[in-house]
Amino acid sequence: MDFLFVFFLGSIFGSFLNVCIYRLPENLSLVKPGSFCPSCKNPVRAWQNVPIFSYVFLKGKCGNCGSRISAQYPIVELISGLITVLTYYYFGLTPVFFVYTVFIYFLIVIAFIDYKTELIYNKVLITLLVFGLIFNVFYPFMAWEAGLYGLLAGGGILFLFSLLGKILFKKEALGMGDVKLAAVAGFFLGMQNVLIAIYFGFIIALVTMVVLRIFKKAELKGKIPLGPFLAAGLIVFLFWGKLIINVYFSYVLG
Repeated sequence: MDFLFVFFLGSIFGSFLNVCIYRLPENLSLVKPGSFCPSCKNPVRAWQNVPIFSYVFLKGKCGNCGSRISAQYPIVELISGLITVLTYYYFGLTPVFFVYTVFIYFLIVIAFIDYKTELIYNKVLITLLVFGLIFNVFYPFMAWEAGLYGLLAGGGILFLFSLLGKILFKKEALGMGDVKLAAVAGFFLGMQNVLIAIYFGFIIALVTMVVLRIFKKAELKGKIPLGPFLAAGLIVFLFWGKLIINVYFSYVLG
């Protein structure tokens, strides 16, 4: 029963994350007005705004104008619900549960916005970093020295990759938004952990691009947003990083 409640609570927060994903690129207030249909701009009634259920009940259409609603909305709500259950399972009802749940919520917003716009907003990253700094004052989840080293290592390694990309390909290979995301993530994970998480992100990106190429779902000629893959790598490491590393050393190198 606890996990069902936590999932539902997480999916409610997922509804707010959808608001952030839609409104931040449009430079709209996150508070006013209330939820509305992107097509007809009519307010969404409370019963039409129940996470996941309303989308299924309304068959993915607006209850006012009948316009198709993006599948992004239930997907984000589902991911948020599952993520909240995972953090609750791993950390229990503790301050660490709160800080890493919020951290991942930010990653979800960053990933979806970057996928849609190829932009990672400074205001989102700054808000996340300020949250981490303030939270760490009252409920230390990361030693300050480790957080600083993680910030420098995460941002530094991607900045180095960015410079190498410019030299080798004569064009921007990595955006500065990716560099800043890695730096902020480093504060939350520490130096060694963020480097491994970034590695996971690159592996996920490589596997995804190979699969898309095999099934000819993408030409892969344009710029590929790295933010979603970095976010995925960070989340994978947070939950399963130690297990993956142990398996690697035990069965691959052992």
